[in-house]
Amino acid sequence: MARKIIAVFTLGAFSLFLASCVYRTVQLGPEAVAKKGKSAKVLSVQTKAGQYFEFGKARPAHVKGGAVVGELLNIAEFDRKDIANFVAPSDAAPGLVVTKDGKRYTVYTAHSEGDELVCQAYLPISIPCRDIQLAWVKYTDTGASILQVVGAVLVIGLIVAILAVDEEIGSDFAGSLLEPDIEAAPAPAPPPPPAYRDFVQSNVIDAELHGATAGQGFTITEWTAVDCAPDPAGGVKFLFGNELNEPKSTDQLNIFVVDHPMGSTVIPDLEGTMHTVSALVKPQKATDQRGRDILPLVAENDKLLWTSPEDVRDPKKEEDLRDELVFEFPKPKRAKSAKLVVNATNTMWASIFAGRFLGIPGASPLKSSDPAHPDMSGGRARDWYREEEFYKLQVWVETKAGWSPRQVIYGGGPFVPRDKVCGFDIGDVSGPTLRIKLLPPANFWMIDRLAVDFGKDQLVDVHEVDPVSATATGLTGEDVLSALAEADGRYLDLPTPGDKVEVSFLTPPLKRDLTRSVFLRTVSRYEIRPAAPGAVPSAEIAGKMTGEPGFAARYALEEYQKWEAGLRARLKKAGLD
Repeated sequence: MARKIIAVFTLGAFSLFLASCVYRTVQLGPEAVAKKGKSAKVLSVQTKAGQYFEFGKARPAHVKGGAVVGELLNIAEFDRKDIANFVAPSDAAPGLVVTKDGKRYTVYTAHSEGDELVCQAYLPISIPCRDIQLAWVKYTDTGASILQVVGAVLVIGLIVAILAVDEEIGSDFAGSLLEPDIEAAPAPAPPPPPAYRDFVQSNVIDAELHGATAGQGFTITEWTAVDCAPDPAGGVKFLFGNELNEPKSTDQLNIFVVDHPMGSTVIPDLEGTMHTVSALVKPQKATDQRGRDILPLVAENDKLLWTSPEDVRDPKKEEDLRDELVFEFPKPKRAKSAKLVVNATNTMWASIFAGRFLGIPGASPLKSSDPAHPDMSGGRARDWYREEEFYKLQVWVETKAGWSPRQVIYGGGPFVPRDKVCGFDIGDVSGPTLRIKLLPPANFWMIDRLAVDFGKDQLVDVHEVDPVSATATGLTGEDVLSALAEADGRYLDLPTPGDKVEVSFLTPPLKRDLTRSVFLRTVSRYEIRPAAPGAVPSAEIAGKMTGEPGFAARYALEEYQKWEAGLRARLKKAGLD
């Protein structure tokens, strides 16, 4: 029986199902962190000032009095006259320092420097919730049974499709999953077949579907990486369904099986072209408009994300409306092209902002040009997205003639940044350094990593695999294979939470000396839920958004500042600030 990839699709999470008590690690914003209280175990925190603190699973921090309180390993200096008791650390056990005021410190190294004892010890730290940008919190989700993998007790991979635009979801970061670490009570697991590797052991969310959806009513094709291994017969099953009450429709669903050389990674671009990456080059320098070093934030794929710093910004000043990020890469002498690999996504505020403008009477720049949404022409909408860069970020390259736009990075849902790739010509770039510039509007983007591959794409073997069966449950129970088989305008709708469809595939044998990547290809349409009427701007504002240069970024910053102030006020009113 095929192992199942649980893909809970459409603005819902592709969720793991394990019975009994579940521990879940989620990404939370400041208000949600404060509300979790003592039940939460905080694993790491990124502050709005760009600092990152990692406590880890062994010594998690806790929420107390409107702050995250924990201990971090650091250097401590004790004046010997202030020490009441000292036990030196050894190879067998850590040491102990007890000060005369009764404080106790576990120490791991210790040496004397004059009258001081210098130790490596866990020292207390308190981070106010109001200063938190993101936190990774582990909490007990009692009785959470989401979607069970029949006959399996191994931890399996997730794909999350969340684009929360509701004001309450946005402000609370409710249900936002970035890199869940879900654990269940230990249970014996049968060993996998010898010739096949286990499905994902570490339970990492791969991506968000609908992440590149440009706006209301658009149909979009996406390729989403899934980590899977077939059963001995090559069979794979997906279960996808509506886990959140959001409108969505799927026109086509199949998988692309890509066999490629070992040591390479495959990343599809927006057109579905499979690019190989095997020699990623990190930036050697990365700075913002104030000359601050942001390299630690963007050099690796980790939980440390660049976001707009909490500078004091004046919406009336042009220079405060955007950030300016410049990345420098060492360029091979003969390189004429480059593939930029970006792990980036939109912020929660970007989703909230989108939701507000879907309800604008008249011309909304976030609606499509199809007959159901005739507010803007397709060309004008594309120009607006490119110019404002709220959801499509231009990539600028420094050439002999100055800065030149080369590519566009598409945004996505706020919870799961994923790798995106775009290639461009650099034949007109002189010197040994490739300089790339991004100009994200304030508070609209999060960036985990930028890297460049100067190599050519390697040959890959791509198999487009259609489903062999697709059966709905919770709808009519009828076979829905024909609805998903082709992009023919016949959409499969899942209107109610609990509606599910099981789709099965039969994959070809893997060729010797190659490795395999699998991508779920979906052609779908997603209707973003608009904000409450009271949060919707007027038609006059909508006209300025599309017709007055610079107004959109200025207005967005003003609205962000109001939203941020409201969030802080709610924390304070709840006694959590």
